[in-house]
Amino acid sequence: MTPEQQRWFQEQGFLYMPGAVGKNVVQPFKTHVLNELKRLNIWSAGRAQSKKLQGVPVFQQTARLGQLISHPDLNEKLISKELHSAMCVLADSPLSGQGTQLLISLPHKVEWTLEGLNWHRDVSQSQLKGIPGVQAFILLDKVSPKGGATLALAGSHRLKNQSQAKQGISMLTGHGNNHSTKVGGIELSITEMAGGPGDVYLMDMRLLHTPSVNSTRNVRIMATNRYFIV
Repeated sequence: MTPEQQRWFQEQGFLYMPGAVGKNVVQPFKTHVLNELKRLNIWSAGRAQSKKLQGVPVFQQTARLGQLISHPDLNEKLISKELHSAMCVLADSPLSGQGTQLLISLPHKVEWTLEGLNWHRDVSQSQLKGIPGVQAFILLDKVSPKGGATLALAGSHRLKNQSQAKQGISMLTGHGNNHSTKVGGIELSITEMAGGPGDVYLMDMRLLHTPSVNSTRNVRIMATNRYFIV
């Protein structure tokens, strides 16, 4: 972990680590997910096989698929000692994980948009005084732009209150994820966690983030784990 990476994480609230997990490690998990989607008669050969999820709202589909599909070796195989050590360095503290889970979203057949997203934090207001932990997002397959990747509001971990965060989101909505703005002297921008198999994003858990629309023709396959300071 270089000083430059640590400074970037402190300022932006996330760190992108291309190829942090080997492609040979993530490939079996991608295969497992696709096989399970086929076995469950949900998705195969590039198209939906049934209508069982058609009535489920777009952003609830990921939660539903996470309940249906799991793998016992996710944490052991995906979170190496080196990756865990990197997270501890970024948090400047020992960290304990909650367990790795899959993030899967089918193509949504709607236009990609920044409107109507579920921006949130996974920590309480009382945990915002200092970094409470680091969340890892591991790409198990190529995730293209507008392909359902998690979005994060870079810089939002340094905002003083929720109203400032909502102001920043309102100012950025409609400009796309290449735009930035300043709120309370803090520069904010939207980061899309897209990339290739084995790429990893590490995120300060105070950062606002949201699921996004998968407007591509491919299934989005990622995994995540939340690590809290012990």
